Amino acid sequence: MSCISFRRRSKTKKKEKPSFMRRMTTMKIASPSQPTSALFMASLVSSAQVFNATHKPMYIHDAFKKHAVRVWKEACGGDKLLTHEKFLRFFKRTQGVTTTDLPDKDVYTFEEFFWAWSNNKAAWNAVRPLDPNEADLTYPISNYFINSSHNTYLEGNQLSSKSSAEAYKAVLRNGCRCIEIDVWNGAPSRTPSKSPHGEHRRHISNVSAMSRTSVRHGSSLSVDQPGLYTMRTPRDSGTSLDPKELSDRLDQSTSSSGSIKRVEPIVHHHGTMTTTVPFREVCKAVREEAFVTNHLPIIVSLEVGADREQQEMMVEIMKEEWAGLLLEEPFEDCDHLRQQPRLEQLLDKILIKVKRLDDCNGEIQEAQRGRSLTVSSLRSKPPICEMLAALAIYTRSEHFSDLKSLSSTTPSHIFSVNEDKFLDMISQDKAKLKKIMDHNKRYFMRIYPKGLRFDSSNPDPTIPWRRGVQMVAMNWQKTDEGTMLNDAMFADTNGWVLKPAGFLTNHDDIPTRTVDLRITVLAGQSIPVPEGGQAKKLRTRVKVELHVEKPNKSLDLTRTNQPQATENPDWERSPYPLEFLNVGGIVEELSFVR
Repeated sequence: MSCISFRRRSKTKKKEKPSFMRRMTTMKIASPSQPTSALFMASLVSSAQVFNATHKPMYIHDAFKKHAVRVWKEACGGDKLLTHEKFLRFFKRTQGVTTTDLPDKDVYTFEEFFWAWSNNKAAWNAVRPLDPNEADLTYPISNYFINSSHNTYLEGNQLSSKSSAEAYKAVLRNGCRCIEIDVWNGAPSRTPSKSPHGEHRRHISNVSAMSRTSVRHGSSLSVDQPGLYTMRTPRDSGTSLDPKELSDRLDQSTSSSGSIKRVEPIVHHHGTMTTTVPFREVCKAVREEAFVTNHLPIIVSLEVGADREQQEMMVEIMKEEWAGLLLEEPFEDCDHLRQQPRLEQLLDKILIKVKRLDDCNGEIQEAQRGRSLTVSSLRSKPPICEMLAALAIYTRSEHFSDLKSLSSTTPSHIFSVNEDKFLDMISQDKAKLKKIMDHNKRYFMRIYPKGLRFDSSNPDPTIPWRRGVQMVAMNWQKTDEGTMLNDAMFADTNGWVLKPAGFLTNHDDIPTRTVDLRITVLAGQSIPVPEGGQAKKLRTRVKVELHVEKPNKSLDLTRTNQPQATENPDWERSPYPLEFLNVGGIVEELSFVR
């Protein structure tokens, strides 16, 4: 199963656009002006032998070979053998391949033709790959779609799978540029003091640990209402600010309960049986893979359940592990309160997405006034400390409650919305939909999977993209329709794709066109056969889906050819083409064939 994009934009000229631990291959589609006659083969087996330049035999099935011979004869144009000039023309005009490494000969037999053809990888991709170096990086960053990951640390399902740092390396290696890290308090590791009673060990309670935290940082967290965090100053709590007294108290507390090792934050899916991984280990993995072959920026979306002390430790770790990469201050010529930076200004930079301090204080006040919308989240997550909040420079998380939130004009704000809530919003009247799209032309929005996707399945990302949403966070742990469409969108890019005209800042009209698409499948071979009695039930067929904005939900955009009871199916050239005719309202950059 493969998925392809209709067209991608390039900086200098228009080109056809044509793929962690799992990653699918993206098949491509030919230029509308240059139809491609391509044969798709699973492997070369049995029946006929073809000899390559080193005289090692290759094998193709008769059902497959006859179509290859037909292509060779058409390329010959009436000649008995294929000339060098006509071979180059076949690669350029029919296959869309501009560079070839042909054997230096005047003419070619069928065997020589097929060997050179089947060994040219570009010839078997029906769309020329897009050169990432031609991407236009001059727009403000909200004008791009960003390849994004949800709960990046997980390797499997959302409830009981393993968390690992390697998962971050895998997604970054495959073009992801927005990763998610859920950070919580690390488990304390203590060396108990010796006691006169050998079996007796003194442990530090949560209360005493909290007390030491409040003494060390000059403030404390108290609970005025169940689950609600409020800040208290040293004056409120009666704590002295004398450095010597603070030091003496800390030393006494430590000596009385044994030596306490430095506890660092951990990463995991809170409230589940998933395993944990150290936050520092994740940061190291990100640093090692971040900009090896891709210099476009990375957005780190932080979900923080750690307390103040651990948050400050998070900042220390990030500054240590990402030294020289972490964006710690706004650019002098780009005030984060007034504008967004251009993408080209952020090369080799890591941006932190987290709430700012004023947003946390605002949510606490809302909850204290009895507004239930924020109470549930505050029960499990303390407010963001000043040190961490200061890193949210151009990517600041802002709470989204309803459509009234869209009036925010802070350039750096990012709304994160659950997929179900988003679908409900866009299904309302056209005026509200226009408000969402207008917002997304200038500011960020992020959509994440609903909580019931325990199996790490994915929503259809094309729906938010067509409403201008920049970040659709995908569960990369599972290959399904959603991840295939995501792969097609970002194939041959570095994870940032410029939005089409009409979706950009200060653009109004969205250009569309009507499309006629015909796909003819010729043959296949060596289709995997089910084991045992299921082999008799084998019915080979090709199913094609067109993913576009449907004018009405009843429109069927799925086509299937005639099934055949063989692992070497042979469909004749002309009958039963897979056709999609007169499909209107197409935005090519946001349309896909799967």
